[in-house]
Amino acid sequence: MTMTKSKLGLTAARGTLLSIALRLASFILSQATVRFVSAAALGKASVPLELLLGTALFVSREGFRLALTKESGKKSDADAKDGRRMEQRMINVSWLSVPLGAIISMIAMYMHLSTCNHNIAIESEGEIKSEYELLDYKMAGALYCFASFIESLSEPLVIRCLQQMDVTTKAKAEGVALVIKSVSCFGCLYILSSNWAVSAFGMSQVMYGLAFTTIMYRHGRSIEGGIQWPKRVTESTTINPYKSNSVIRQSFTQSFDYQQLHLVLVFTLQGLFKHALTEADKIVLSALAGSYDQGIYAIASSYGGLAARLLLQPIEENARLLFSRQGALMEQDKQSDSKSTTNAATSKQLVEMQNTYSFLLRTVCLIGLLFATIAVNYTSILLRLLAGYRWGSNSKAISAVSAFCVYTAFLSLNGITEAFVYGVARSGKDIGQLSIVHAVVGGIFALIAPGLVDNHGAVGLVAANCICMALRSAYSLYFAWGYFANGERNSSSISLMLGVVPHPLVVIAFAMSFAGTRASRDHFYDETLEGQTWMLASLKHIGVGIVCAFGTFAVTLRKEADIRQAIKGLILKQTL
Repeated sequence: MTMTKSKLGLTAARGTLLSIALRLASFILSQATVRFVSAAALGKASVPLELLLGTALFVSREGFRLALTKESGKKSDADAKDGRRMEQRMINVSWLSVPLGAIISMIAMYMHLSTCNHNIAIESEGEIKSEYELLDYKMAGALYCFASFIESLSEPLVIRCLQQMDVTTKAKAEGVALVIKSVSCFGCLYILSSNWAVSAFGMSQVMYGLAFTTIMYRHGRSIEGGIQWPKRVTESTTINPYKSNSVIRQSFTQSFDYQQLHLVLVFTLQGLFKHALTEADKIVLSALAGSYDQGIYAIASSYGGLAARLLLQPIEENARLLFSRQGALMEQDKQSDSKSTTNAATSKQLVEMQNTYSFLLRTVCLIGLLFATIAVNYTSILLRLLAGYRWGSNSKAISAVSAFCVYTAFLSLNGITEAFVYGVARSGKDIGQLSIVHAVVGGIFALIAPGLVDNHGAVGLVAANCICMALRSAYSLYFAWGYFANGERNSSSISLMLGVVPHPLVVIAFAMSFAGTRASRDHFYDETLEGQTWMLASLKHIGVGIVCAFGTFAVTLRKEADIRQAIKGLILKQTL
């Protein structure tokens, strides 16, 4: 049974808001950990170990999520009769993510233990620290790998939630697990000595996996039908009992959907390029930077990437599901009996999808501009309030966080454009072309990143990421242009561009806000001030930012009618 588009949008919005609220609570709780650890310990936990965990989870689950959350077109009569068997085959495919997750976790642990002697080169005035540092790093890596395995146990239930557009349950599980992770990390750092600081992060990651998996299994048992376990599927075809190979082969063929398995493999291989690009900064830092520099970058990415984690990432995930469902509805209409009715319905749905695409893309671009023009001039105040004077007066950290604010604008553009590509792409050709683009962009990053890092440090690394995100977004926009053109490229491309680009007066308002807040920062604010003098200067600077933000917001509401209507509709729904 399919959901209406209004229901899809409302469900996605609720899941996004819940995810943002819980992630924000987790972020607030995690700020205490920054003051308890050294930059070197924070760097090891945030860069090489997070890269290890993220890669293991990505390889073991991304292909399953992309392949199994797509809806095929209208089923034939034969498929309708065997619907339960087809559904069970899909369930069996989803449960293959569990043994794959176990295998990937073991491989990750082996790689960690075999390479940590090299990665632990922690310098302290030219000397290597005690062997406890090495043991701490080894233990932390093992805990991260174990946490990866625990989290992979819940993947079939996560896939079921995504298939049913139950993003609220997933968001709740992630949010609660993040809060537990933050509390447990703070507790471990408080209880354990400084020699086991990195292991404290590993323990908190294990707690996250346990909490998330527990919540997902409890939800699976509570809903109608309970947990859908894997089962053997048999058909009426005769199997020769005297040929054991035939029995095993046909049993496997009947129990799994080969088309979905092929999609899982294709999406996993293609996604590796995207993952390498997404985590390229951590790869470069692990190879070129020491633990202290990694810690500085970790602080910058923690605060600079706040908008991406709390706001843009949930929007991207829910937009991908929304575009996937809209694309599936179009495929169903194309297979309907009446050709004239099909063409009219498909054309109308294509226009509606283009309007949705333009609205979401323009909205997130406006969010990105807010960070790139206004928030970029308030990074010192942010660091000082959240991380203390030590970080708030560090010019390198301030510059790195400011660079991340600009990077947010590129992330916002890339997030929605690629969410659309992944949501509507249904052929190996589309995925293959995207893989080629990602491979080319990865090569460009590999060429420019080392030089930029050597000359400009963390800011240079962020600049390299901005270039790569711009290139990826350019291809995704080209893909959307071809998808919506439908034989009329000139009119479609013009309407698409007009729908995506903000009103010129809105762009001018953002430019004026940037000039005003930059002048305020140079005239009123000085990060080296202390006490009441610093507080007074900060309040003046913040006051200018509030005026600029409200002025830009007023111009946006005046000139962007669809955004104004969306906000008005959201307010009315909350008051009714």
